[in-house]
Amino acid sequence: MSGWFTETIVDNGRLPLFFLLVSFLLAFLFIRFSVRMIRAEVSWWPGNVTPGGMHIHHVMFGLIMVLISGFSLVAIANYHTPVANCILASVFGVGSALMLDEFALILHLRDVYWAEEGRASIDAVFVAIAITGLYLLGVHPIGFAGDFDAYQQDRSLVTLALVLGGLAFQLALAAVTLLKGKLWTGLVGLFFVPLLIVGASRLGRPGSPWARWRYADKPSKQARAWSREKRFREPMIHAKIVVQEALSGRFGVPVNIAPVQEFPVADPLQASKPSLPNRVLSTIRWRSTRRRLRRPPVWRLPTLLVLFFLILAIVLVVVDAELAGSDGTVTVESSLDIGATATLLAVIAGGMITLTGLVFTAITLAMQFGASQISVRVVPMLAQEAIMRWSIGMFLSTFVFAIVIASDIALSGQSSSPVLSTSIAILLSFVSAFLFIGLVSRVGMILNSSRLLRWLAAQGRTSIVRMYPAVKESAPTAMADSAVVADPDDRTSLPESTSTVRLTQLSPDGRVLLAVNLAGIQRMASSWGVTVQLMPTIGEFVAQDAVLFRVEGPQLRVRPHKLMAALVFGDTHSPTVSPAAALQAIVDIALKALSPAINDPGRAVQAMDHLEDLLMTLAPRVHAEAEDSALTRVRGTRRTWGDYVTVATDEIRHFSRGSTQVQRRLRSLFETLRAACPPDQHPPLLARLSALDAQVAREWSGSLDVGLASVADPQGLGSEMGAMGRILPLRLGVEPAE
Repeated sequence: MSGWFTETIVDNGRLPLFFLLVSFLLAFLFIRFSVRMIRAEVSWWPGNVTPGGMHIHHVMFGLIMVLISGFSLVAIANYHTPVANCILASVFGVGSALMLDEFALILHLRDVYWAEEGRASIDAVFVAIAITGLYLLGVHPIGFAGDFDAYQQDRSLVTLALVLGGLAFQLALAAVTLLKGKLWTGLVGLFFVPLLIVGASRLGRPGSPWARWRYADKPSKQARAWSREKRFREPMIHAKIVVQEALSGRFGVPVNIAPVQEFPVADPLQASKPSLPNRVLSTIRWRSTRRRLRRPPVWRLPTLLVLFFLILAIVLVVVDAELAGSDGTVTVESSLDIGATATLLAVIAGGMITLTGLVFTAITLAMQFGASQISVRVVPMLAQEAIMRWSIGMFLSTFVFAIVIASDIALSGQSSSPVLSTSIAILLSFVSAFLFIGLVSRVGMILNSSRLLRWLAAQGRTSIVRMYPAVKESAPTAMADSAVVADPDDRTSLPESTSTVRLTQLSPDGRVLLAVNLAGIQRMASSWGVTVQLMPTIGEFVAQDAVLFRVEGPQLRVRPHKLMAALVFGDTHSPTVSPAAALQAIVDIALKALSPAINDPGRAVQAMDHLEDLLMTLAPRVHAEAEDSALTRVRGTRRTWGDYVTVATDEIRHFSRGSTQVQRRLRSLFETLRAACPPDQHPPLLARLSALDAQVAREWSGSLDVGLASVADPQGLGSEMGAMGRILPLRLGVEPAE
């Protein structure tokens, strides 16, 4: 031990650092013991320092010690003073411990020593101990770990650019990791770069800046982040709290915080004036939306992969020839002879082309089944799945790669096995195997209606959050003016300074309106001093020469091509575009299940489960959305709450003739929504409940059937009385005494 200490600490000049760490630990343990004694009101322990009745926190003593020792270390930096350095480092360590022990007080600018916020002080102490310990062991962060050694040996601009680029990349990984809320991973990753790669590639913590910026419209990622928080992070936090409180005492004492003084607004009209969307953020979001909605051709990715691996195979043929040596000597030996290698490559090529044919057949049959048994809307969505394109591309690329290498072996007549090319061919075959597993799982989702419905519902929730990002209380009548659009044929109702923008150039991607850059149109309308009315609704098919915009106001500065650039067209209204598309896709599955050819009411009930979930998510957001739309210069048709109820339920209600199970589940859906929604959203629900009552009276004659069909049941036919039968809930434990 003494030899290790001498070689690692003393000989490397880290003795002052050792004294700093030891003094830091001892001072921290002492001050924590002291404050715990004071908190316990032990009579024999001296209390707080309160000269003249003023409590002086120990952070003040730490600040003075850090200033004196730091100044002294700088002053004697040019002199060889090992003893003085060790003494001053010890003083610096003691002062740092006293300061960091009250880090939470400095951070919050109030005494939260024993409050829940006081844990920040212990976290700061742990960080300081970890960093000092790593430095003591000779582990340095990026930028101080010999990163510039290469430049010191070769002082060229290329080397300097590579070094700076590497440092910038590592710092970017650290920034992403910290923005994802992984503080310990980011800090320790500065010393061990692989941790930064893991932290930057994994999901961010819920509540982190990254989650607020990137997961706001992605409920599935939010759910996964919370799930990981509960499964992995919460047990670690609990263990950390146990260690903290064992060292420092119990936290959680409430703190009386003075209320924040509110200052009146000088100009109420100016305060209520809506601000324009941020130009940079809205542009970034719009480009992200366009990129997400762009439908890449199915052939593009497989073609690019095949070309890439074809070029890679040709390059590796040359590399393997160089490794074999020009004089016939082999610099890299292989355990396989040339014949075994050729046979292996032939097996890989044959297996890949066979697998490609089988996969293509399976995908075709799955899509045919989906179109005939589930919904025509599902087929284009599945065709655009990335796993489909990557699988076919990798299978064909592996086939082409193996064929090129095997052909080179056969034609060149070389006696040595191409090690590098063969290794990559084997690696590609393993990658293809894993992609095949993922493809089978995705195709199996088509055949499993429950998984397909769950996937469509998840897509729908994502589009709901994207279209209605905020839920807040608002006036129920704020939507009235913004939702009304002038009749396109009523020319007399329009002012004279009105122009129209029509669809003259057809989009090659289709004519279904998929997305609208409302923030960009709002900025343009404010800049031009006009009011813009958007005529079609998202999801509508726009015919040739149809009116897209009506622009009211001075026309001198209006640029129609800029308005056209704020629209995205496509050929399919998918669940990722709008909530109505998700509702329509799930309704289609329910209608297929209720068709005479299939007659599967159970699947229709499953579909209504997800419809109810989406409508419950939509109700408060549609109710709160009106306030925002009334404050912009952009007006257009927006779907109302009644529209969503119509899309989600009316066709199923029409197809539910003769199915008690579906009628009961539909009634339960309306009752659940009525109980959860505010009164101004009840009329569409009450109207459909009345229609259900009339339908039951028409279709059923017997009293038993009428009674069964008139009951609301969340399971369809879960019990005779449905939800009304839940008279006695499940009760456990001892009955209370009367």
